[in-house]
Amino acid sequence: MQWPAEGPFLRNQLLRLPGTEKPSAIDKQLAMSDVWLDFNGLQGDRVADNRFHGGPDRSLCHYPADHYAHWHRHFPRLRDIRPGAFGENMSTLGLDERQVCIGDRFRWGDALIEVSQPRSPCSNLDRRHDASGLARQLAKSGRTGWLYRTLEPGTVHLGAMLRLIERPCPAASVLRIWRGYMNEDLSNTELDWLTSLLPLASEYRTGFRQRLDSRRRKQDQGTLF
Repeated sequence: MQWPAEGPFLRNQLLRLPGTEKPSAIDKQLAMSDVWLDFNGLQGDRVADNRFHGGPDRSLCHYPADHYAHWHRHFPRLRDIRPGAFGENMSTLGLDERQVCIGDRFRWGDALIEVSQPRSPCSNLDRRHDASGLARQLAKSGRTGWLYRTLEPGTVHLGAMLRLIERPCPAASVLRIWRGYMNEDLSNTELDWLTSLLPLASEYRTGFRQRLDSRRRKQDQGTLF
């Protein structure tokens, strides 16, 4: 299976978020030529905060173009936004968080990439687009987008197709992982499964493991008294 992909999008100069001195790489622009993708991201694409963006488990951000119509309706200030506006490096039609799974491997241009985690929306989206509550609504709705790790670096051509190569974890949709992340009442069985989902980024698996260990400690303490 394959999908036409808009991109690559990147930003080679950081912006100041409105009303702050905080730099940001949100609102990316379509590249003017082919771009090299390595293990840390697209060549020339700036990252403002390495704690939350870029690196081996976050080399690319993908946001479905289908979602923009929803945000146009709910946030009048966003009527003119287009792919790249939410910080994504790639956008597609007909592919969303319900269909894409953690561990999915895609060929994009000459590069091989693997879905590593849901994208975690941050309040920079609100500031950049003057849309209070936008990040919270992305999180609540599950329209988060997702991130990739690069398995094989390569050149990404303008308009390159996104081609699915392998789906080793068909039960692990991005939406399921995100719902689990947001749900504090998740069952022990589900938490245990999430911690063992090896293609999932380590920060997510660690978080699920900590929740499971904490719950089991409380349960063990309860049996002592």
